[in-house]
Amino acid sequence: FILSNLAEPPRPLAGGSPNIVRRSELTLADRWIIARCEATVREATEAYERFRLNEAAGAVYRFIWSDLADWYIEQIKPRLYGDAPGGDVARAVAAQTFDVALRLLHPVMPFVTEALWRRFPGRPEDASISVAPWPGPDHRAEDPEALREFGLVQEVVGAIRAIRAEYGVQPGQPVRAVLTRPDSGDGAIRREQVTVTRLARVSELSFGDPRERVGGHAVLSDGTAVFVPLGDAIDVGRECGRLSAEVQRLSQLVEAQDKKLGNQQFVSRAPADVVHREREKASTWREQREVLGRKLELLGCGPAGS
Repeated sequence: FILSNLAEPPRPLAGGSPNIVRRSELTLADRWIIARCEATVREATEAYERFRLNEAAGAVYRFIWSDLADWYIEQIKPRLYGDAPGGDVARAVAAQTFDVALRLLHPVMPFVTEALWRRFPGRPEDASISVAPWPGPDHRAEDPEALREFGLVQEVVGAIRAIRAEYGVQPGQPVRAVLTRPDSGDGAIRREQVTVTRLARVSELSFGDPRERVGGHAVLSDGTAVFVPLGDAIDVGRECGRLSAEVQRLSQLVEAQDKKLGNQQFVSRAPADVVHREREKASTWREQREVLGRKLELLGCGPAGS
């Protein structure tokens, strides 16, 4: 995908070129992926130096598939497609970080990385990744603020996606979301509101206290509360019926298990590990029943069965 969007050599991120990408042109997502690339360089290099090839490959794999593909490329698509300004900067950042990732991966995946690296526009015909400079650490790429702020954006998107999946909201169905913070430090989310609404399929993102009560809740690591109203996204009555049936089934399982564990003959004669497993089953079913009971309350279904 990255190579298909490079019709010409991208702008450099460093050096003396007059066309260099300046820091003021970088968005939060650009700064975040550059910082994550820098962290991956340090992690992979350290693993290689200790001959931990699996750890080095794992670090680069996570960077390419999670950071670069799942998050950064998805975030920059409007810029790449011309729907938002800054497409040349996004291409430059994507190309440079992918180039670094290929060089880091080359020792354990030589042929594929060589083929991809040579496809970059502007490469000399005799160029080879095998003699390209090894990526070195660069303190200029370190950016704790970008890591923290974009990490919060990721948490918001992840929380909304989790609520959608938990309550069976259809993938194409937009939802509304309300964010409530214990303080006023929601600047990063406000600035990245377009990213959140697009990646989490949110039709309306608002800030403050929610006015509705029926919906899914989540709390982020910084204390931000996420509320997704579900009254217009799912069939609440049908979901209440499904959850109530599941609560009833779990209650029957717990009741039967309690009878078994209350049978002194079973407890005294069965092996200790068997009794322990049966107690764990009962505990797990109780926890699941409690979770579903809270969901019923959040959806306004009335008291859950016990």
